[in-house]
Amino acid sequence: MEKLFEIDDKKVYKRKYKLRRSGTKGHTIEITIPREVVMREARRLGISEEEAVEAFFGVWRYNNFHGVHLSFEPKNKVG
Repeated sequence: MEKLFEIDDKKVYKRKYKLRRSGTKGHTIEITIPREVVMREARRLGISEEEAVEAFFGVWRYNNFHGVHLSFEPKNKVG
């Protein structure tokens, strides 16, 4: 499988968060997204944090446990 990107841990924030079961019979696993991620993007776009939360979907791309990537896409984007 082709690598999409590399991350240099010395140049990024790194925080650990617990995984939590949720949903019916625990079929969904949740993890926290640091608030600062949304706040920075909201500032960059000139909108409030609340507007950013309403305007974007979190999109997970994955093929295995070690290759999970989270990105944010506008809710009004087609595709």
